[in-house]
Amino acid sequence: MELVISSVLQLGVAVSSVIILIGIILFFTQYNHSLNSSYHAFTSASYSFPHSLNALKIALQQGRGIGYIELGVLLLILTPAIRVATSIMLFLRQHDLPMTYVTLFVLLVLVGSFYIGIVAK
Repeated sequence: MELVISSVLQLGVAVSSVIILIGIILFFTQYNHSLNSSYHAFTSASYSFPHSLNALKIALQQGRGIGYIELGVLLLILTPAIRVATSIMLFLRQHDLPMTYVTLFVLLVLVGSFYIGIVAK
């Protein structure tokens, strides 16, 4: 069981890292930034960050690097929730109902906190 959970976490981090790296490469090629640009040049520019899932979808469809970076970060944030969901399935498979219920409660708290974070903005 620990091996499966560990693999889920490692895969989530690896996939999100690759997506973020692709986004960074796209970002530098699309906006023609040099690696020697100053911090002020990056922070003072008015980049359009996707602020909703629909805007993220549009950014990805347009192939914008910032969309890929944001997708990678979103996947990295969701990796622990995916790990908890995997744990629920593994506990169900082992017929361990008490741990299934505890882990289900943890997943509901995670999903609820994501929802509150979205609604409260």
